[in-house]
Parts: sequence; C-alpha cells; structure tokens
Amino acid sequence: MVARTSTWAGSPEALDKWAEHVQTRVSGFVSGLPGNAGGTFLIDRAAGRALTLTLWESEEAAAETDKFADQSRASTIEATGVELVERGAYEVVAQL
Repeated sequence: MVARTSTWAGSPEALDKWAEHVQTRVSGFVSGLPGNAGGTFLIDRAAGRALTLTLWESEEAAAETDKFADQSRASTIEATGVELVERGAYEVVAQL
C-alpha cells in the first residue's frame, strides 16, 4: 500500500474554502479512482496548514492516478486560494 500526501497553507478563509472543496468535490472524486484505498483530509487551523493523505492499493495504482492528482491539486488551488507547500509519497508499513 502507498500513501500520497499534499501539504497546503493558507489564510483562515482559504482553509475554510479548502475544507468545503474537499467535502463537496475532492473526496468523492478521489474515492472513485481505481486502486483508491481511502483517504483523510486534515486541517491545523492554528498553523494555517492542511494535509491531504490518500491511500492506494499499490505503487502502480498510485502512479496511474498521478495525472488526476495533479489536476485535483490545480483545481483546489484555483477554487480555494490555498498554496501547495509539499507533495510526498510513502510506503505504508502498518495501518490500524
């Protein structure tokens, strides 16, 4: 299993828009992609940051959806005003 992350930064207003955008558009889109094994979207309002963590059944599934991830990130920036700070990919070694 592979986890893909995106770290975001923004004003309180941008983070509010980010949360709404995630709930109404991104989460449903991501969950429908082949090989998706779940995801979590987190906000640290005090720090002005947010985190997207999506899980993929395999490295191949994650790689095959990379273009969709790039499109989703661009649409999120445009719709909310948040800044993409960092992208990451991790091997999942344990899950509860």
